[in-house]
Amino acid sequence: MTIKEIVLKEELGENMALRQELEEMFNNIDDNTTEVIMNFEGVEFMGRSIAQEYLNQKHFASFKVTEKNVPEDVQKMFDIILKLNNKL
Repeated sequence: MTIKEIVLKEELGENMALRQELEEMFNNIDDNTTEVIMNFEGVEFMGRSIAQEYLNQKHFASFKVTEKNVPEDVQKMFDIILKLNNKL
């Protein structure tokens, strides 16, 4: 059982905008990893498209993904996207 913590500010910067970088980060997580803790500390902004990509990557990941230190604005974005997806 391998648990890894990723500090998103260090991996993707405080203004997360590029979906491709997020996708590459998920793809580069070791196959032996069973859980990843995404630490949002220091993240100032996350655009809608990268928030959507994050939720997609989380949903299809072969490991458990949990979040910590999620800024209120980012959580609101996640909630809106999840609500819209449930209506589709």
